[in-house]
Amino acid sequence: MLNAILADDEPIIIKGLKKLIPWEELGITIVGEAMTGRSLMEQIEEKLPDLVITDISMPDGSGIDVIKEVQRRQLHTKIIFVSAYQEFSYAKDALAFGAVDYLVKPIEKSLLLEAVGKAMTQLKEANEDQSSKGKLAVYEQKDKKTQLEELFDRLTQGDIRWEEAQRKLQALNMQFTGSCFSVLYVELAHVQLQDGRWGEHEKRLIVFAVSNLVDELIQLYGSGLVIRKGENLCVIVNHMRIEDDLQRLASEMRNKILYYLKIHVTICIGRPALSLQDLRQSYTSAIEMMNYSFFEKEGTILSWSQEERRGGGDQFLAEAKHAVIKAVIAKEKQQVQELLVSFYEHVTTSANGRKESAVLLLYAMLTDLMEEMSAVGIDLQVSPEQRKDWQQRMYQFYRYRDLTDFITDRILDILEQVSTAGGSREAQQMKIIKEYIEEHYSENITLESMASQVFMNPYYFSSFFKKHTHENFKQYVTNIRMKNAVRLLLQTDLLVYEIAEQVGYHNPRQFSDMFKKSYGKLPQEYKSQIKGN
Repeated sequence: MLNAILADDEPIIIKGLKKLIPWEELGITIVGEAMTGRSLMEQIEEKLPDLVITDISMPDGSGIDVIKEVQRRQLHTKIIFVSAYQEFSYAKDALAFGAVDYLVKPIEKSLLLEAVGKAMTQLKEANEDQSSKGKLAVYEQKDKKTQLEELFDRLTQGDIRWEEAQRKLQALNMQFTGSCFSVLYVELAHVQLQDGRWGEHEKRLIVFAVSNLVDELIQLYGSGLVIRKGENLCVIVNHMRIEDDLQRLASEMRNKILYYLKIHVTICIGRPALSLQDLRQSYTSAIEMMNYSFFEKEGTILSWSQEERRGGGDQFLAEAKHAVIKAVIAKEKQQVQELLVSFYEHVTTSANGRKESAVLLLYAMLTDLMEEMSAVGIDLQVSPEQRKDWQQRMYQFYRYRDLTDFITDRILDILEQVSTAGGSREAQQMKIIKEYIEEHYSENITLESMASQVFMNPYYFSSFFKKHTHENFKQYVTNIRMKNAVRLLLQTDLLVYEIAEQVGYHNPRQFSDMFKKSYGKLPQEYKSQIKGN
């Protein structure tokens, strides 16, 4: 067994890492946890772990400090970094100092499994006898099929040089009849995640049974082998022509697995490779297609040859979201449900096969809706803890349909609160006021003119506005004007006096003074700083 230490300044992250992948099944024991850089280094000194998975940014010593110290002491410990930081410099520094990999939160199970597998491979190779004779002696002790599976696994991972792979193939006296290699990625993760239906022993039997069934079917279409990738299977098929019908093979796999084992699997077909040297490209294209399985029903077959999917439609997405929010404010339940169908379709398009993007877009809908309710004076009974729980649960859904059902339930709960909340007339009035300001900020809007729009006297309007927005009317209008001034400044080539006119200032000097008061710099200075001129 290998020993590992998990480190993060957030206990919930450590807890999540412990549950994310089957450590014991991989042959790894978690022997320690740390929340600071110093504590981590002390545990490394005491327990000499084979593997450390740590946040790169922690109090009392960063992850970079730790890996430098590990190198200085010439310890064999392998380090995988996880972090919310997505800047290239962090990844570059981490890899430059010898990190196995750098993963960005929220961590995907498949990526963590790949990184841990890479670390285990490096540890294994570091412990092997460096002489070629010794390596060959160890290699010959293994079953030929096991050796091939290990070799092909490394080829798909891209962590073996082609020259070394060729030498091992020659040592195995391995020859291939077909000129093409294709990867079929079989998703079994859902079987592993089903609580209560399968015990650990049953799960292993299921994976074993699926592997055998798939292996038999491959032989009918050529030759190949099956590799286990975490909780899923990577099927490598050696066939004669690029145009061979692997869709048929995938369909037969799916149907036989459902018939004999009564489970659904999703299969993604990678782009054919004309040589083993390009096998990783086929594997990568299959994994990329697997991203789309989240948006499909169970039992789907996806192929690289399908029409290219494209993201986009951000404007339509924003309009669809705004329509839903307006319908909630208007308390039109049927309309809300109908508009959500369109909104979910736009999210699918914009997410472009990325589950994380879909979760973020849908969570943004919830937060925007709650902010809008607050802005119009409706106090929703949703605590920060509930919001955090929502976000965590959203990442756990296996299919997009389950995720959208969850969002629909939350929005209908909000609609129920809106329907029973008092002050609905005031909410409608605030909605009218805000929309009018957004449309007429370039004009001479005064407190008196705005009050007349909603048939209030100026004194009452001033109090009413501050009650619902927590700021005075004049400052609110100024903020709207400044926000649009920044947009024009950064997205157009208009001169400062032209921007001033467009946001409601006839005196450019007054506009510049107000801009500096808001952002600490004059307009042109602000533009130069943002654009790096």
